[in-house]
Amino acid sequence: MTEDPTRSKSRFMMGMEHVLREINHEIISPAIPDMSVENAVPLMITVARLRADYLKFAFHLCDDRAEEHPTVDELAKLKHLRESFQEMLAVAKELEHCIDRGYIDLPAKK
Repeated sequence: MTEDPTRSKSRFMMGMEHVLREINHEIISPAIPDMSVENAVPLMITVARLRADYLKFAFHLCDDRAEEHPTVDELAKLKHLRESFQEMLAVAKELEHCIDRGYIDLPAKK
């Protein structure tokens, strides 16, 4: 009797997920050995500051402008601020993902 292909696929995928989790943990956890809330705070502060800079500049571009559109230079700066914010936000989200998936060891509860 042959095994149900769906069941076989499910077992295979579970095995792949387990191996992927082990590989990621083996490589990522040593790269971030002292993970703690305190150590993550500077990243969170950086993301918040970059978000604030991006929004603040966008509002600045709207101040006292009758029919003027933002200049090319202003839009370039706005784009740079957005990209900086989004890049660091992606890092913060990736850290959260790694913690959620168990790729990074967390300190033992005291």
